[in-house]
This record gives sequence, structure tokens and C-alpha cells, in this order.
Amino acid sequence: MKKYLLPLLLLPGLVATQKSISFVLKGQLNPRLNAPATVYLHHDGKIDSAEVKNGRFRLKGTTDEPHKALLSMSRDAKGIKDYKAGFYLEKGTLVFTSPDSLKNSTVTGGRLTTQWQELEESKQKPVHQVLETLEKTFWAGTPEQRKSLEFKQGLRARRAVALKERNRLDSTFIIAHPTSLVSLDQLSMMSNDKERYTSVENLLPTLSPTLRNSPQAEDIRNRMRQAALGLDVAPALKVGMPAPNFILSTPDGRQVTLSSYRGKYVLIDFWASWCGPCRAENPNVIDAYKAYKSRNFEVLGVSLDAARDRAKWLKAIQDDQLPWVQVSDLKGWQSEAATSYFVQAIPQNFLVDPTGKIVAMNLRGDALPEKLAALLPK
Repeated sequence: MKKYLLPLLLLPGLVATQKSISFVLKGQLNPRLNAPATVYLHHDGKIDSAEVKNGRFRLKGTTDEPHKALLSMSRDAKGIKDYKAGFYLEKGTLVFTSPDSLKNSTVTGGRLTTQWQELEESKQKPVHQVLETLEKTFWAGTPEQRKSLEFKQGLRARRAVALKERNRLDSTFIIAHPTSLVSLDQLSMMSNDKERYTSVENLLPTLSPTLRNSPQAEDIRNRMRQAALGLDVAPALKVGMPAPNFILSTPDGRQVTLSSYRGKYVLIDFWASWCGPCRAENPNVIDAYKAYKSRNFEVLGVSLDAARDRAKWLKAIQDDQLPWVQVSDLKGWQSEAATSYFVQAIPQNFLVDPTGKIVAMNLRGDALPEKLAALLPK
């Protein structure tokens, strides 16, 4: 399964031609919420916070460019949190309104946020749900069903219909919003799928000159040119590259950064509770963890579960008896960590050395203990 979003890139001259963007985030939640309840804004690799008083909070700041961000809230000293994603940190004021949780809040204000909600939440969300349901249906089937050609063809036919509708929705939105950064973001996402290159080629000329001539648009064109020459153009991390840092929360709300694992070998393990192959691979990772934990090796589990599946994520951790640290922003395929690592399918893992460089990827089965035996001799 593929993720559906990539981060926005800086447009030419943005920093040179305008000052930092000022933003304000206001909350109107359950009036019974008071300190120690705290709201946290995750953006630009940092975290800002504000106390909640009578259900209200206010955060303000600046950023160099519009980009997506995440809000989380701790209700008490136990660090229990809920999350709100799906908004852009942009010029002006955003208001988060809900009678209860932050997760259920509606977000108003902000041109980019409104446009993204129009596309993703109002139109694309049902398509994403169909694709996720089809994935779950396949792995929920019996071994005999998964081998059945009729069973697989039926799911493929339904997936093809959903993908066609997704492409139609993307195209309609981009044509209607030629000056929107959201349109450019969607085209970047589409350009990661070779089957959608024709649509991308047809839609790029419909963008405004500013977007059409941006570095991100040029990157899209270069990617398709190289693909036409038969070159590998899929955005990816490679062995030897620095592992992108990220900040995510454990189930109890503790903030964990990848950089805190410096000095150790750490396996970044992308998975989800609904992912059958991930769950099947967990025993192999557990065996490697037990064998090498005392030899400077750790595992960091990054879940691609969505907020609505939080309980299933916690149950899967318990059922599979996973002993290592688990983190997630509960944004599903929109996970910021998954985006940074170009994760388009799971299970997927990255082995990072003590200096923070990637030394191996996609180690499954016996490949993981074999690699660790070579790197961590007794």
C-alpha cells in the first residue's frame, strides 16, 4: 500500500521576498479542561506548548513557509494525549473547536487548510478508507483465500475502481486550484506512481507560473524524464545516508527522538496493527532483539496506525509482546516519519549505526540477525 502525501517544498524566492509568516492557533474545547492539560504544537523539528484553561488555548509564532503541522494534547500528568493533524501552519489564525477531544475538533480559518480539507477530508477520505479496507480484507482472509485467483482478482478490480476515482478527484481539484500549494503537493505525490505520469504531465501546465516554475515542479519533471530513460527515480533513502531525525510520542505521551539513540545501533521498524506481514515478522524481530539487546542494539517501532485505530495499535503491542519502545503520530500513511523515510509499503525497516547513518534496509527473517552478527561480534 502506498502513502498519499509528501511534504511541501520551498517555492523560489519565498524567503527572500517575504518575512516570516505569523500564525495563531486558538482552541475552544471542553470547558472543563484545565491545567495540567497542555497543548503541544509539533513543527519545524521543535515543540511549542500552551496550557489549557477552561477548554481554551492559544499558541502563536512564526515560520519561514507554510507547511503541515500536528497538535497533541496531554490531559493530565499521566501524559495521555489525543492528536489533531490535517492542517497547515500558515499566515493568520486557525481555530480548533470541539465539545470534547482535540482529535474530534473542527478546524476553521486558513486558505491552505480549507483547501486541503476540501480535497482530503471531504473527497479523498472515502477512497483512502476503501483502499485500506481492501488491504485489511486480503490479510484477514484465510491462507486458502489469499491463494485463490478469484479472491485476489475481485479485490484488484475493486482497488482499480477506487484508484480511478482518486485520480479523478485529484485532477478536478488541481485544475480548480492552479495557484494552491496543495495542488503542487498533490502532484508531487502523484509523480511517485509511474501509472499516474500521464495525468501529471497533463496537469503540470495547468498550474500558475509561480508553481509551474518552482524547484518542486522541476523535480517532478526531472523524475519523469529519468523514468522515460529507464532510470530508478523513486525517492528513497540509501545505505550510507544520514537517517532523518523525527520526534514522535509513545502511547503514554512521552516524546521520543531518533537522535536520542545516538551511540547505539537502532532498527527503525515501520509497521501497523492491521498489517498482516508486519505481525508475522514481529517474532523474528523479537528474537533478534533478545539476542543483541545487550550488545548495543535497540529497536524503535513506528506505527502507521490512524488515530481511530489507537486501541488496536495498543492491543497489537500487547498481543505480540513487543518489548521495545513504540511511537506514532497516529496519522496513518500521512505519518511525518513515514514521509521522511519515503515509506510506501510496510513492513519496512532501517538499521541505523551509532553515528546516525543508515547501514542496512529491509532486513527480514534471517537477514536481521545475520547483519547484526556481522556488526556486533561477541
